[in-house]
Amino acid sequence: MKVRTPLALTAAAALSLGTAGAAFAAHDDNPSAKVASYSYSLDPVQAPTVPNSQANGTTRIKTLPSGKVQVKVEAWGLMPNAPHAMHLHGVDGPATDMGCPDSDADVNGDGYVTVVEGVPYYGSILTSLTTTGDVSPSSALDLTRMAVADENGYLSYSRTFSQDSAMANAGTVQVVVHGIDINGNGEYDFEAGPSSLGNAFPLEATIPVLCGGIAN
Repeated sequence: MKVRTPLALTAAAALSLGTAGAAFAAHDDNPSAKVASYSYSLDPVQAPTVPNSQANGTTRIKTLPSGKVQVKVEAWGLMPNAPHAMHLHGVDGPATDMGCPDSDADVNGDGYVTVVEGVPYYGSILTSLTTTGDVSPSSALDLTRMAVADENGYLSYSRTFSQDSAMANAGTVQVVVHGIDINGNGEYDFEAGPSSLGNAFPLEATIPVLCGGIAN
């Protein structure tokens, strides 16, 4: 499963907020809604013993007065020239602060924290951070619409979209980035085995590499 073609990222939608004239400022009964912004670091999920897994990054999530959500991700040290599935994970319902997995998450002792082993920590997928189109969990593994790291392993993602679950849970979600070139051959393959999600995907394509969120 070799993916080499970079994907164009969609531009974030601009938001213009009107301001009242000075003469009417004291009588403004409808002030603009405030922007809620959450910023935090993205840290390695895997132990340093997993080859090519020690990336790093930052993310910012904003809820906008327009009812939209803006997500930005920057990451360094990822598998170069490859798409990286990214998601907002959490619990869609009452505010629940989840977290990111640590070494204790490797319950089967194979040396990897898989997607399934990470779910009890960061929750299920609420939003697929695609570059275009659908952002629902059904697009979680559509690598053709995920951001692509450049030749140096740098990834930059920014998208503004409408989704009720992302808006409602923006303050508690974890951002998770997936994909590690474990054997260093420049492609996602099955040498390290299949994904914990099923035999149709290689472990390398779905294994979590970075995670971060409010609870951390």
